[in-house]
Amino acid sequence: QARRSFCENRDTLGLPGTISDGHIRVEYLRFEVSHHTGRIHLYICVPGHDSRPRPLFQNFLPEEVESPLCSSSDKKASRQLLSNPAFCNMFKAFVKEWLELRPIDQRKLLGKPLQLPLSLELCYLTNSISHSTQGLIKGGSKRRIAPLSVVSDDLPENAEWRKVVLRRGTTKEREYTQGWTTDDEPLCKLCQKLCNGNLAKSPEYFEDLFCKLDCFRLYRLRTNQSALRQALFQIEHGICSQCKLDCCKLVKHIKPLSNPKREAHIRSVAPNIACRKKLLAKLVEEPTQGNAWHADHIVPVYKGGGECMLENMRTLCVACHAEVTKAQQKERKEARKEERRKAEELLRNAVNQLKDDACEATEDDDSWLVTVPGSAYSAVPQAPRTPKK
Repeated sequence: QARRSFCENRDTLGLPGTISDGHIRVEYLRFEVSHHTGRIHLYICVPGHDSRPRPLFQNFLPEEVESPLCSSSDKKASRQLLSNPAFCNMFKAFVKEWLELRPIDQRKLLGKPLQLPLSLELCYLTNSISHSTQGLIKGGSKRRIAPLSVVSDDLPENAEWRKVVLRRGTTKEREYTQGWTTDDEPLCKLCQKLCNGNLAKSPEYFEDLFCKLDCFRLYRLRTNQSALRQALFQIEHGICSQCKLDCCKLVKHIKPLSNPKREAHIRSVAPNIACRKKLLAKLVEEPTQGNAWHADHIVPVYKGGGECMLENMRTLCVACHAEVTKAQQKERKEARKEERRKAEELLRNAVNQLKDDACEATEDDDSWLVTVPGSAYSAVPQAPRTPKK
């Protein structure tokens, strides 16, 4: 019904009578990837005419772009854009860029009408006040996680810190610190805004100390390495971002097997892990997710990548992580060597400068000497006389 209404009102919308008559320019197209199906929906946004992108009521799957559909001209009207070579090249470019994005970045762009380049679309997204688009804390940090004392925003003037006890049934009571206003209203542990939940004044769970679930998740990510790893797994599903090994699938497959069969399967599907005896033995003896893949900082902690968000994290199998760690250790060793060389050079220059200053001071002292007739101190030494024969 929506498609029929769109076709009937095509003239009033300012669209051409047919999609394939060349009036729709490539740069007017927008693409929206569905949250649920992964299908790419087409939109149009004409500058000076449209205040926001309008749907074309056409969609396709990414794999359809590589099919013969794009090169065939004998298709239904609903596929005219896909069968047009000019538009098909545009679709291929979008699909290529989309597939090159990390899952974390793809999740940000789902459900939004997009245009190329997608890197620019990512920059348009609202950034965190304290973190950049790469998930790095502004100014950099060499701490893996943020201390609890610096995670929360500053407490408002009309508020104070109080001790709050979580009471839930017969479980052990736990005590936390939370900001409260002078009017006896609780504040969110992260953003310091008012908490309006039903259990805000008598919290039972840790989540009750926050104004919304997003604040709770962000607080956990910044203060808990396990929470950061779990969130990364929900997005990348344990697939190595370098060698593309499905570590989660590997662990599930070998877990019920005997040790010899585990080792044989690892050698067949993960040769990079198999060639490292310690990593192989550890995974065979204890097939867990932690022994198969690690959450790695893209910008290392020693370079200021600490206290980061998910954008600076990636999934690496234990073999790829070992290679990255080895390369970073070599880089740090070279950096320390270069720092020592520069320090020694500065020290040599300082010593030479002191020597030069001492020589200049001696010359200046000699210039102040005065010759006094008859004085032994000012006598000019004479060459010894040769005795007469």
